[in-house]
Amino acid sequence: MHEAKARQLVIDTRLKLGLQSTEHCDVDRAAGSLGITCIKRPLQSSMSGATLKTNRVKVILVNTAKTLGHQHFTVAHELFHCLHDEHLASRACMVESFERASDSEQVADMFAVHLLMPEDAIFNQLRLRKSAEVELTLADIVHLEQFFGVSRRAICWRLKGLRLITREQNERWCVDVIRSARSLGKSTALYLPTHESTLVSDYAEKAVEALEKGLITESRYEELLADAGLLEEVLGGAEEADIVD
Repeated sequence: MHEAKARQLVIDTRLKLGLQSTEHCDVDRAAGSLGITCIKRPLQSSMSGATLKTNRVKVILVNTAKTLGHQHFTVAHELFHCLHDEHLASRACMVESFERASDSEQVADMFAVHLLMPEDAIFNQLRLRKSAEVELTLADIVHLEQFFGVSRRAICWRLKGLRLITREQNERWCVDVIRSARSLGKSTALYLPTHESTLVSDYAEKAVEALEKGLITESRYEELLADAGLLEEVLGGAEEADIVD
C-alpha cells in the first residue's frame, strides 16, 4: 500500500517538474523549482535531515556530515514531507534505513526510492549497457549508483526489490564501496561527506526583486544576504563580473 501511494505521488511530482520516467532527478534543482529552501550544513548529531513547513515557508535541513549519496536521498525523503505530508509541521528524520515504524516515514522512504531511481530509468540504463539476459555485475551497480547519485546501499536495495540481484549479491557488493568504485575509474565523491554549508533557495533572487522595487534599502538588502550567508558570494561574484571584458 505504501509503495503504491508513493509511486503515484512520484508520478505527479515528476510531471510537475517536467521529468520523463527515464530521467535522473536532480533533487536540489527540484527543491528550488518547487519553492522549497534547502539548508545544507554539517551537524554533530546523527540526524540525516529535517523538515519545517508552515503556510508561508517550506524548509529542508540536510546534514552534510553524511555522504553525498545519503544527502541526495535525504532531500528526496524530505521532499515528500514538504509536498505531500499534510499534517506535518516539523520533523527530524533518520533516512535510508528502509525500515520504518511510522506510516508517513515508510511512504517518505518509498517516495525517495521511486523519485531517485524510477524503474523505467533503471531498465533503460541497463538496456543501454547490455542485453537483458546478461546477469548484472559490480560495474553495472557502480554505473547505476553514479547515474542516480545514490548510495550503494540504496541502489542495491532497489535492485533487490526489482529482483535484479540476489540477497547474497546485495551483501557482497555493499562492502568496500569506495575501493570498488575507484577500481573502476569512478569518482568517489558520492561516497564521502561534503561538510559544506550552503543555502539552495531563490532567497537572493527575491531579495534583489525587493531591492529593485524599492521595498527595501540597499543596506537592508545586504543585511538579508548576510543573514543567509550569501553576502560574500553574491557581492564577490558581482565584483568579479565587473572586471570581465
